[in-house]
Order: sequence, then C-alpha cells, then structure tokens
Amino acid sequence: MKTSLFFAALSAAALSAALGQNAPPPPPAPDATAAPAPVAETVVVSATESPEIETEIPGNVTVVTGDELRRRNVHDLATALQDVVGLDTGIGSDNGALVPNVGMWGLKEFDALLFMVDGVPVGGPFNPSLAQINVDDIDRIEIVKGPQGTLYGVSGFAGMVQIFTRGGEKGSHVTLTGGSFSHGRVDGSTNVPLGGGSLRLFGNVDRSNGWQDRTDLRDDRGGFRLDHALAGGQASLVFNAIRSTQLWGSPLPVDPPTGEVIPGFRVDRNYAVDGARLDHRVFSVTTGFDRPLSTAVALVNTLSFAHDDQISVRSFVDPGSVENGAVASSGVSLKPTEEDVYEDLHFLGNFSAAGSHRLVAGAALTWGRTVATGTGFDFTVGLDPIAVPGLGDVPAGDHRSFNDRRTFFGIYANDEWNPLPWLEITAGARHDWVSEDLFAKAQEFDAPEPTASRDARSDAQWSGGISGLFRLIGDRGGSVNEANLYVAAKSSFKPAAPNLTEAESARILEPERTRSGEVGVKTRWLDRQLSLDVSFFHMIFENLVVSILGSDNNPRLVNAGKERFQGMEIQAGFRPGALPDLDLVAGYAHHDAKYVDFTFIDPDEGLLDASGQRLELTPRDLWNVKLAYLPAAGVGAWAAVRHQNHRPFDKINEAYMPSFFEWDAGLSWSFNPHARVSVVGRNLGNDRHYVAESEIGDAQLYVAPPRRFTGELSVSF
Repeated sequence: MKTSLFFAALSAAALSAALGQNAPPPPPAPDATAAPAPVAETVVVSATESPEIETEIPGNVTVVTGDELRRRNVHDLATALQDVVGLDTGIGSDNGALVPNVGMWGLKEFDALLFMVDGVPVGGPFNPSLAQINVDDIDRIEIVKGPQGTLYGVSGFAGMVQIFTRGGEKGSHVTLTGGSFSHGRVDGSTNVPLGGGSLRLFGNVDRSNGWQDRTDLRDDRGGFRLDHALAGGQASLVFNAIRSTQLWGSPLPVDPPTGEVIPGFRVDRNYAVDGARLDHRVFSVTTGFDRPLSTAVALVNTLSFAHDDQISVRSFVDPGSVENGAVASSGVSLKPTEEDVYEDLHFLGNFSAAGSHRLVAGAALTWGRTVATGTGFDFTVGLDPIAVPGLGDVPAGDHRSFNDRRTFFGIYANDEWNPLPWLEITAGARHDWVSEDLFAKAQEFDAPEPTASRDARSDAQWSGGISGLFRLIGDRGGSVNEANLYVAAKSSFKPAAPNLTEAESARILEPERTRSGEVGVKTRWLDRQLSLDVSFFHMIFENLVVSILGSDNNPRLVNAGKERFQGMEIQAGFRPGALPDLDLVAGYAHHDAKYVDFTFIDPDEGLLDASGQRLELTPRDLWNVKLAYLPAAGVGAWAAVRHQNHRPFDKINEAYMPSFFEWDAGLSWSFNPHARVSVVGRNLGNDRHYVAESEIGDAQLYVAPPRRFTGELSVSF
C-alpha cells in the first residue's frame, strides 16, 4: 500500500506539472508559460489556541470546510467526518441513529475524543452531546490528532474535533432537501449588518422516517449570532435552541463465537420497545470576547451555559434467551436534565528572549450536573412475526434515579519558542483538579427497601507535552516548497464516565490516562499543488473503560488495565493551481490497537484473558480516496470511496467482522452566485457493515444505513 501511494504521488506530480505547463493563464497575466498561482495553506486555531499555518503545527491536523460539506449535501456529523484519513466513523450509536461513535488512532471510546463548538466542549464534563451540533451552521471543522490535555484539559485523549460556526456572512440563503425514507429538510439563514458588527439568524426543520421501522426523526433548530467590535477587540454572542426527537432503533444481536447475526433477527427491523426515543430540548448561550491589551498581549474569554431536557427510552434484547420464536428484552426509561457551565480565560502573548516566543496561559472551569428519574422494565419480543409491545403496555419493574455532579478546574501554560529560523520548540503543562459526586437509587417493586449507591472522587493530576518542529526545507518556490519534520511527546488524563443507566450499580471508575509519542513529516511540492504528509504514533492507555457482562448477565462498565495504540497514517493531496476547483485526496492508515494487560470474568466462560488481543471492531488498515470538481459556476461532480479490513468482534478475538467498501458520489450544477442544484447518493454499493458496538447491550452492533439518495436546491440572495 505504501508503494502504491508513492507511485500515486509521483503520478500526481507529473500530472500537476503537465497541467501547469499547458493550462491557459489566469487573467490578466499575459505570459502563457507562467506557473499557476501557489495554493494557499490552511490556517488552524485549535492546535495552539491561535492562528497557525497547518504545516507549522507539530502534529497531525486536518480541516474540513463548511462550504465543502454543503456542496456535498452533508447534514450529519458522521458523514462530515467520514473522509478524514484515519477516522473510523459511521452513522449510528447508543446515542441515536444520526450520532456517530468516532474512532481516532484506533481508539473508539465515546468520551475519549474532545468535541468542541466555538471553543466550548459540547456535553461539558459528561459524554460529548453530539446531537447538539448543528452541521448546517458549520464554517469549518478542525481535527487535531493526539492527546490535547495541555490546552484543553481532561477530555481529548486521542485527539479533538473542534467546530467553528458561521459568522457574519453577507446576504441570505435557503436550502430545500428531499430524499430517501421520506426525508425532507428546510434550512435558512440571513445576515443583518449592524454598525461595527452583524447579526446572523439561522434555523432548520428536518423530518425523516428512518431506515428502520419506528425510527422517525423530527428535528427543529434555530438561533442567532451577534458579532460586534467592542473596546478595541471583538465580542460575540451565540444563542441556540434545539427541539430534537429521534425514535430509537435497536442494534443487531450477533453470536460472539461466530460473529454471525443470531438466527431469527433481520438487519432492517427494530426490536426496541415501541416508544423508544431519544429527545433533546436544548437552549445554550455562548459569549466570546477578545481584546488586545497591548501590542504584544491579548485577552481572550469564552463563557457558555447549556440546559438540556432529555427523554431517553432504550431497550436491548438478551441474545442468549432466544426460545420458541421469542427473545427476552430489558430497557430503561429516563428523563435526564443536564446543565453545563464552561469558562475559559487566557492570555496570548508575544515576546523575545533568545528567539521569539508565543505564549498561551490561562485557566478553565467546566461544571456539570445531570439529574434523572425513571423506571426499568422487562418484556418479550416475538421474532416471527415480529411483535413488539408498546411502552405503555410494559409494566415497570423498578424505579430508579441518579444525581451526578462533576467539576473540572485547570490552569495551563503553553509556549512556542523559535530559537533558530529552522527550529520551533513547543512545551506546555496543565494542572487539573477534578471532583465528582454521584448518588443513585433503585427499588424493585417487590423489594421492601431501595438500593442506594453513593460514590465520590477527587483527583489532581498534571498533563503536559513537548514537541519540536524542524524546517528541513524552508518555504520557497519551485518543485520542492517545504518539508517540516516534527516529534512530540504528550500525556493526558480524565475521570472515567460511570454507567448511569444502571442506577443500582453506578460507581465512579478509576481515571483514565495516556502517554504518547508521535513523529511525522509534512511536505509541499510544485508550488504547493501537491502535499504528502506521513505520521507515526505510539500511545499507552491506562484504565480504558469497557463493557463486560456482570454476574447477573447485565452489561457493566469496568477499567480494562492497560492498552497500546500505535500505527501510521499517510495523506496525499493534489490541488492544481490551474484547476483550483479540483481536489484529490488519498489516505492510508495502519492502526494496531491491543489490550496489553486485561483479564475479566465472563458469567458463562469464567476467567478470560484478553492480553495481547486486538480491541474489538478496530480495523488495522483503512484507506480512502476522494475526488471532487466543484466549481462556483457550472457542472460539478465528486466521488469518494472508503475501505476497512476485517475487525475482531470480541475481546478475545474468536470471531472477525468481514472487510467492507463504501462509496458515495454526487452531481451538481451551480448558478453562481445565486443557486445550486445537486443530487447525491450514499453507500451506493449498499454494504451493510457494522459501524459501532453498543456500550450498553451485550454483543450488539449498529449497522450502516442502506443505499440512499438526496436532492437539494440552494438559493442565495
């Protein structure tokens, strides 16, 4: 595969040279032999808390623009991220049919990645609340791989995904979308100029029947963003309101020894209780402020509050209880209310001392509270024909409740030092104080007394990192424009997330911690028309949270000792200056994720040792190719293909899931600058591979949606 990519890069270079020689010159240049204009480099903010050219960052960074997503009819986060090299993502998880469980560096733990919107972690100190992300309002997504504990604290183990929303764009737009499974969508925004700033109003209405029965979607979102000059700097206020209902679809039970679907179950049917749903009623306010205090120092502050009223009704079958055409199932109906507060205040400074320095120093507070009450229930599902009872027809088996409070506070500093023109050294440290107080209670109807569980934990730990970037070839014209070598070593930690679904056994687990090393090279060729980046990583993970079966045959979360994640990633890009609307990106990733030291007790098989085995559902080899020609006016087209090789199904690697291909394509016609018409097909090969494993239901997997199409009309005025 490495050889193929090498020859692909050489072929792209030859093609780029040919295009550069034969393409007509852009006006008003009179010289027909002039070289194309150099391709501009991407600027990234997330990796250093300040704008930095991507090639100058000592780490693996990718940017996806909102314009690109809108040109490809993208309206969900999984699709927005699926063509990023090395990312393992698919639609569907325990958190809903449209919410992905994203894997990075081979790590696919739901709360191991930090997801931020405009500098604020969505979900606060709890699991990322990806349902709150409005994909239609994205300006750009920055994906930074590797631990991010120095600047962002206790959430970004394998990396972070930060979304920046659209600001004061001129004019208005309306987009109408229709497609498979009775999908209909209206999205619109308008910008009102104000003296010294702008007000942007936005909103969308989305309806769909879902690809499983009883998985309808009703999603309404709206809000405003106010940007204004203030006290020599800039201030912003963003308000979001969300009313989202996903009727929840069950994962598919699979036989652990064989990896095959259990006989009697069908891929497109929903075995959850009738009435299963995930509702979010959210309002959030985020304020941002930055002001120069002098020519060398600036103050930046972000303050956010979010309130989320939820309804969570989910049920899972017991794969081992199939008998006489029926299967036993259990579920939980909860009404959680979550409140999150986030405050970050930091200074950006530039000074000289044995070279130039860029310093970031500040403090951040993340506080969250989740309170819920509900019931547990048991019922039976008929398989042939399928007979699923309604929630109102299932008697409650117990009452349960919980109250969980989390507080994270950290102080941090990060200095980027350039002692020599060819050398950049970055070092940083962060000290976090974290505390959690958990109280849970459950009472069976036939039990005289409730079962209560109270747990509390406080920790104070350091995170940090040091990296070096060596400019082997400085920024210049010609055939080789730039080559930067980087090395990095980082550490990070965070408290583990408890399983709040099972109130009677809720407990706070040991905190998780990582130590990692990374080395890579970033190169640019042919006036930056060709890029070739290579990175290698090694990460040791302690106390990864995984799900196993308890003695009562119910899933429970435990710490899994020690794990190792290592591998390499290659990305090649071709963006010819003569054809600026053409974009070719190809990538390959090798991820070797293993349990180093992990034993557990299975209720049926006794003591099992997973040490040395690969993590379940983690592919070793992933590759993807995307080719797009999307001009501002005229006909456009794009196509993308992704591949993953076989993946182990269970912790002791007795069964494997087969490899798969998935490909998408689209056609568009743009009437610059006023309108665009497009048609997009996804999963055109109709491959029904598994995209994620349930962290609640034992031996149950979520399946990729079938082939589907959308048509879209977008008008700007």
